[in-house]
Amino acid sequence: MSDRDRRAGEPIVLPVFLSDDRQSVETADGEVVGFGYKPFLDGARTVEIKEDDQAPVLPGVFYTRVVGVSFHDDVLQLPHFGAGQEIVIQHEPANSQDRTALAVFGGDHRVGYLPDPVAGVLAPSGTRRGRGVILMEWSVNGIRNGISVLGSMHVNLELSTGDGPDGHGGP
Repeated sequence: MSDRDRRAGEPIVLPVFLSDDRQSVETADGEVVGFGYKPFLDGARTVEIKEDDQAPVLPGVFYTRVVGVSFHDDVLQLPHFGAGQEIVIQHEPANSQDRTALAVFGGDHRVGYLPDPVAGVLAPSGTRRGRGVILMEWSVNGIRNGISVLGSMHVNLELSTGDGPDGHGGP
């Protein structure tokens, strides 16, 4: 359905196609391993959505690493924060450090925040809550130390692994 055919109040839906992904980087602390999913805008998987910690990747859509997880490293180990898990984004206007803070929750546990440049664009929009999914989890020596999330405050993301015969398998 095109934007012209969409009625006022109907949600905007963005199809996102996922493929398995694994990355590793040697550091002084050990090998940093990331595994999860790589997002694409097309079923043929030629138009990749690139992670960006400075701005939304599309209007109202973010794909970024979560910041502040080192303050919640015990929470980060919970199953709520593995690749493929859904997350909730919630505006924290009473945050004394940052009035545009957008916190990342899995279950009822806050694990961190969207980076300031991304939150600064998304929070003033008046939307107080968003949704997303953890696409990558990062670990060193088997201990999770970071996550990357894809989500939106306004757009419904329709995730597909493309496993089905028509390229529209379940997430």
